Amino acid sequence: MVPALGPIGAPPSLDLLGPKGPEISQLFTRPFLVVHRASELYTARICLLLLFDLGWEAQLRVGTSLDELCQGRPEQVRKPLAWMLPFLAAEDLLTVRDGVYVLNGEPDLDLAGIRAAVDQEAPGHGVNFDLLDGVRARIRPFFTEGRPGEGLLFDLTLFPLWLSYFRNENLCYLPNNLLSLLALREQLPEGARVLELGAGAGSFAQLVARKGAEAGWLSRIAEYRFTDVAPTFLRRAQRELKAVTPGLPLTFQALDLNHPLGDQGIEAASFDVIVGVNVLHVAQDLEATLRDLRSRLKPGGRLVIGECVKSDWHQPLYLEFFFTFIRSFTEVQLDPDWRPAHGFLSPEAWDKALRHAGFPAVAFIPPPRPLMDRHPAFNATGITAWA
Repeated sequence: MVPALGPIGAPPSLDLLGPKGPEISQLFTRPFLVVHRASELYTARICLLLLFDLGWEAQLRVGTSLDELCQGRPEQVRKPLAWMLPFLAAEDLLTVRDGVYVLNGEPDLDLAGIRAAVDQEAPGHGVNFDLLDGVRARIRPFFTEGRPGEGLLFDLTLFPLWLSYFRNENLCYLPNNLLSLLALREQLPEGARVLELGAGAGSFAQLVARKGAEAGWLSRIAEYRFTDVAPTFLRRAQRELKAVTPGLPLTFQALDLNHPLGDQGIEAASFDVIVGVNVLHVAQDLEATLRDLRSRLKPGGRLVIGECVKSDWHQPLYLEFFFTFIRSFTEVQLDPDWRPAHGFLSPEAWDKALRHAGFPAVAFIPPPRPLMDRHPAFNATGITAWA
């Protein structure tokens, strides 16, 4: 036990991790478990401190509702608050009854102790906390002035912290890339054409280059097309990525998954694998996007998805905190069967969505149930859907 963090959960047993269990189990080091718990705890305290910054401490002490907090505020504040209040209740900082949230006594809001515990057991992971501190400091105009969250969160002040967060060296982020990699390398044909959606800071491409070279399968890839909708990420990748991905045959393209891919030069049946790590949950019309992606795959080609997943729709994940301020995360088309709410999907919802879009077979790495039933905090998966 680390005193500032409380009990640290045990890793899942090997039998729950499926055929690739030995490789997946390597994720669950003591530092990973410490950083995961510390990040969850730090996020909860940052959320409550942000509500105090906005002047709501007195209301929370006597009890208040979502509607009351939204009064007189820009309409956009409702969705983040609708996530924060249940999250804080799940973390035992608030008590909720009949939609009224009440502060639990004098909560422990110490942040320095969490940082010290991580510095002791997992040094070098302060960037996760720096990013949370930065969001707290920058996001207040979202609530007070109605300013868009995108401009506040991705300005020059926070951009370097995002780059540090989306790295393979970040134990909180590595599972998203590693599980996707395990799915990508399976049945990869010689001369494969691979397209990565929303490739961002390039951490997945770097992992492909390194692991593929080590295991001898990198030479199977004839083209690796790096795409992103953000010019900043694309320019950075064109400038720097080739130097750190030796042997990976990179090409680059601006691509918006919310517009028809054919209109952007992606021909039908032209790729063996399309991969997206933590990107498809922001598709405005997920059904249309999945159908479009399937049409760009060769017969028998694969869509590989790395996603954070929820065990059920009502479970708030601390990782959602950053994204509740971003319209692309919250303003998506919903479906009562497989997407009743915005944000991260459950494994069952992904299975339904992919099959509904015409993919006849879907597989998960690791198998999500009963793993998530026994370890609700497990929130990453690699998904393969065959065209």
